[in-house]
Amino acid sequence: MSSTRENSRELRFAATLSGIITLRMLGLFLILPVFMILARDIPGYTPQAAGLAVGVYGLTQAILQQPFGWLSDRWGRKPVLFLGLGLFAVGGMVAAASESMNMLIAGRALQGCGAIAGVAMALAADLTRPERRPVIMAIIGMGIGGAFLLSMGLSVPLATLLGLHGLFWLTVVFAIFGIGLVMTLPRSAALVPEVAHGQEQEYNMRPVWMLSFSVFLLHCVMTLLFVTLPPMLVGTFGFVLSSHWKIYLPAMLGSVVLMLPILRKVGTNLSERSLLPWAFFVLAFAVGILPLSANLAALGVLLAVYFLGFNLLQASMPSLLSRITGSRGRGRRLGIYSTFQFLGAFAGGLLGGQLLGHFGSQAALFSASAASLTWGLVLKLSSKGVFPTGAAR
Repeated sequence: MSSTRENSRELRFAATLSGIITLRMLGLFLILPVFMILARDIPGYTPQAAGLAVGVYGLTQAILQQPFGWLSDRWGRKPVLFLGLGLFAVGGMVAAASESMNMLIAGRALQGCGAIAGVAMALAADLTRPERRPVIMAIIGMGIGGAFLLSMGLSVPLATLLGLHGLFWLTVVFAIFGIGLVMTLPRSAALVPEVAHGQEQEYNMRPVWMLSFSVFLLHCVMTLLFVTLPPMLVGTFGFVLSSHWKIYLPAMLGSVVLMLPILRKVGTNLSERSLLPWAFFVLAFAVGILPLSANLAALGVLLAVYFLGFNLLQASMPSLLSRITGSRGRGRRLGIYSTFQFLGAFAGGLLGGQLLGHFGSQAALFSASAASLTWGLVLKLSSKGVFPTGAAR
């Protein structure tokens, strides 16, 4: 197969897999900007219970990522993708039919049982050449960023039209479309068996743990932000829910404009390792200054800066990880990474609800900023000795 045809095949595959992940993540992201406001009408509401409902999805995701990755190494990736999307759809139905916070929490937990993030990344790595993988992972990461972008623009109008329960029914529709896309994917083993760089005899798990904690913190901060920010927009700025998209959408679009040239350069140079600490510094700055914003314009600029850091990390970390894992046991190792990703979402929802309920939004955001700054310093000082020399420059 010629290089041009192989490139085209990989791009088509990446676009399909990105569509599957985008549909699933859109089902998650659509809920975030509006949940803490709309959930107030549900019997049994407290800030703590609502924060748990936001975050419990991440807990069940985290618990099942490694079992799903292990199963995908044995059953194949596609059957496990079908199973995960089916569970996500059933959980959406339970949440859509809920009449209490407890039932809603149960539905969110069941949605999270569709733990396919690690499996999807493993399949992406299976069917692409190592030298093309940063581009493929960037396409998938941009799909997640696109889901984030669409959710920022559509969440409030759709919530106004459909209500919270209607949004959950919409996640069921997304899951069904995702199942249809999985049917179009090839069922294949890795193109070329790969051995983790420099680890032919014994795999070094240090880079996996480093990146796993990085994605934990990234999603912890993201979920905490959307637990605390919508009430702050309403209470501090008097900005009604139906207008929140006017802040989210321009901020996300601005971040995409800034992100694309950076991602192209990172993919060309394989320089993700160098990018990681600076992206966390960007997060720390944006989240730390956010509660001090004097007006909505300043808040919008800071949100654009935050989204820039988030999207850069979301695209670059799995690209780096896929190159240093090797193909043997890839599903399990990417399952570890995804476990920490969704543990972060759970922790962010839980901590955000607790901090919001007891100390207010400023304390929550300052805490997230301090954690991001600290981890950025850790990466800056230690990542050169953790990641294999050939894995990143």
